[in-house]
Amino acid sequence: MNILVFSDSHAKIIDMFSLVEHVSPDCVIHLGDYTDDAKTLQLSFPNIKVYSVRGNNDYTSTNPLSSVITLDSIKIYITHGHMEGAIWSNYGNVYSIAKKFNCNMAFYGHTHCANHIIKNDIQIINPGSISFPRKGVASCFFFEIKNGQILNTAFLNTEGEHISI
Repeated sequence: MNILVFSDSHAKIIDMFSLVEHVSPDCVIHLGDYTDDAKTLQLSFPNIKVYSVRGNNDYTSTNPLSSVITLDSIKIYITHGHMEGAIWSNYGNVYSIAKKFNCNMAFYGHTHCANHIIKNDIQIINPGSISFPRKGVASCFFFEIKNGQILNTAFLNTEGEHISI
């Protein structure tokens, strides 16, 4: 299973569409700011499952603030991060909440800064912003799950090329 993770698209969806066409993921996770972009993606690619949570700029969204999803036995905590106190490269309370729910991974956005930390076997990842990065280039996160294992993790730029953060 191939998964793309986006955050903070802020109505700039052309790069999300291009990456979905390029990568052909089985699933997309959108971490908020703007959840309408996730809805548009789901309508345009009905065969791809899209999970999304609302961010601090999703004023009218009925999406949850956070969620725990399970993909091929991998538990994943997803949130925008603003309610957990995420700022810049600091993930706030994201780790402690993911640990409480026995998650293998935790994704957050909000900061527009790509970040990947492993703490006590939990991967804590911010894909950065696909629209307005605060440092580096616009980015998203790609990973594969196969037989309950997390494989091939990578940050991608808008062209689908692997980048270092």
